[in-house]
Amino acid sequence: MFSKLIFNTLRDARRFWRSSFTGAARSRENLRARIAIGLHFLEYGSALEGARPGHGQEKANQLAADIDTFIGHFGPDATTEIALRTLEGYLAFNAGSDIDLDAIRQVVARHRDSRDTGLRGGVETVTADDIQKHGMIDFMSFAEARHSIRTYKKADVPKSSIAQAVRIAQQSPSSCNRQTCRARIWTDPADIARITALQNGNRGFGDQLGGIAIITSDLAHWEHAHERYQGWIDGGMFAMSFAYGLHAEGLGAVMLNWSVTHDQDDKLRHLINLPESELVITMVGFGVLPEKLKVPVSQRKPLDYALVLNAPLPDAEHEM
Repeated sequence: MFSKLIFNTLRDARRFWRSSFTGAARSRENLRARIAIGLHFLEYGSALEGARPGHGQEKANQLAADIDTFIGHFGPDATTEIALRTLEGYLAFNAGSDIDLDAIRQVVARHRDSRDTGLRGGVETVTADDIQKHGMIDFMSFAEARHSIRTYKKADVPKSSIAQAVRIAQQSPSSCNRQTCRARIWTDPADIARITALQNGNRGFGDQLGGIAIITSDLAHWEHAHERYQGWIDGGMFAMSFAYGLHAEGLGAVMLNWSVTHDQDDKLRHLINLPESELVITMVGFGVLPEKLKVPVSQRKPLDYALVLNAPLPDAEHEM
């Protein structure tokens, strides 16, 4: 058992090393990730109270250079459009200062005609009233009404509902707003059957599913060793938001775990032609709810198990 643990751990480490840009930005996704990190740094820096002209200038110069490199090699896309919008906001923030931003201005001017003007970047002003107006819902009732569904009606799932659930999942937080996650979805019964045959937790209901989603996170967006687990974190949040999105569309869903060793993982990768850089986080089965069904009670533990509030900290002089 220990040797199996070591073998699978080494396989994970190799995949991270080969896919991430720990050594250098080698691929399109590596460079796209570095652009996302740079623009996010400028966005949140400009949104902080007390932000001063010139903040993040080194990051802004690197971002401009990365945009130039990316467009030169791969052409413009949504990432470069958002980054250019962010640089425009950065230039506006520093307007009137004597800081040398000519290199950034040149990049923005050079690529102005290549952009899709429907995308945004930078910062915007919102109010507490705006946030609360749209956010104050009875979320407890919404969450309590969600169940892991294992009984489905034989009916097609509307593609519009699937798309909306993925849009909702895209609103999940992600490290440096890198947005590494994808939902790879199949709705054909034959395809669903081939995929669920590789997953051992759908016995008795897998043939009822109207769709199967494989949630992935792309390791090509990570750089440092301390980020080696971040794909699982971002992917878990994305998967939960996707399940809530399906719930909001009136559909049923069930998480189908992918806790497997590399031999089983390789079978799925071969079946769906998954790039090496993408981690399989979990599967989500979903479908149309029947009029009436039974679900597990799944009683939650008492709140004091999950909530640890204001636990005492050691005196400062005893810190390591």
